Amino acid sequence: MSTSHPAFALALLLSASAAAAAPAAVPTAVRSYTVTVLPDAMSPAGINNAGQIVGTRNGQAYLWSAGGGIDLGTLGGTSSTGTALNRFGEVTGGALTASGDEHAFIYSKGVMTDLGTIGGGTMTRGTAINDRGQVAGNFYAPATGWGAFVGEGGLLRDIGNLGGASIWASGINNAGRVVGSSLGQGEFHPPQTAFVYENGAMSALNYSPSGSSSANAVNQAGQITGTDWHGPESAYLYTNGMTQVLGSMYGLAAWGTALNNRGEVVGNLGGALQVPFFAFIYANGRMSDLNTLIDPALGWTVQSAAGINDLGQIAAYGCHDSEGCGGLLLELTSPVPEPQAQAMLLAGLALLGLAWRRGLSAACRCA
Repeated sequence: MSTSHPAFALALLLSASAAAAAPAAVPTAVRSYTVTVLPDAMSPAGINNAGQIVGTRNGQAYLWSAGGGIDLGTLGGTSSTGTALNRFGEVTGGALTASGDEHAFIYSKGVMTDLGTIGGGTMTRGTAINDRGQVAGNFYAPATGWGAFVGEGGLLRDIGNLGGASIWASGINNAGRVVGSSLGQGEFHPPQTAFVYENGAMSALNYSPSGSSSANAVNQAGQITGTDWHGPESAYLYTNGMTQVLGSMYGLAAWGTALNNRGEVVGNLGGALQVPFFAFIYANGRMSDLNTLIDPALGWTVQSAAGINDLGQIAAYGCHDSEGCGGLLLELTSPVPEPQAQAMLLAGLALLGLAWRRGLSAACRCA
């Protein structure tokens, strides 16, 4: 039997349309994830668009991909920490030297390079790296306390502060925009001010209703996420001078920890002293507990989210009912058909229906 007749093709297309109709009725904000368990004892810190995940495992900086994982080693000491990676799989973090001091490093093409120290101190740690190989990080000097740096070409540059007791750099994008928190008296506690450093100048991210905020990550479009420290603490998304407070859930505090280039934010929900209880995602205009988007029969509770890439893959940490705690990769299940795809299908049906009617008309004339 031939399948070239317009009526037969139309029937097939209508059948396909009916099969696709049910998923199309589900709002695109509804999503679900599969769970891949990362190697034992790995604590993730970030993920790139290739699906590589950086973190720390058994006291060593660790880089994982679907093909396996590798320990990145140290700078002659006993341990290291992986904190961030770029799209090329280059990693930064901190590693102990033979003398026991922690130094920031870049790991690239199988080699860990010591970035040294700054400001007369003995401690540095990289916290973010962009695709140009620029590293943002922090240092400690006994005379001045905690400072922030940008490293490029083997040189570390102190980026200053906003007059507080100390400062913490958390993110950097390909334009060299650095974000972080300038801290007041009482290290690592509010009051603090989110900052942006670019073109050699630092400025406060003046949006906070409470006057106290932190910036934790920045994407390539310059969007920033972090925490506004008014009770309860709320995650936010900052875009071109406008701030969207993302809120929280369950009456818990919320901290935005990472975002992708679509402006989707992941972070943590928790209690006092930033102890994470649950991880969240903010996408398509709403915040969701990630635990409501995975199969509960798997037995995992996702406690924190460290990174999200442009494919929607999430590097997270969770605990199992019986298998302990560890790193997780969350991946979106098959995407729901988008409205544009449905419109194209309907247009195709209309054209095919028109062709079918014309074929019938021609057949009648021939008869």
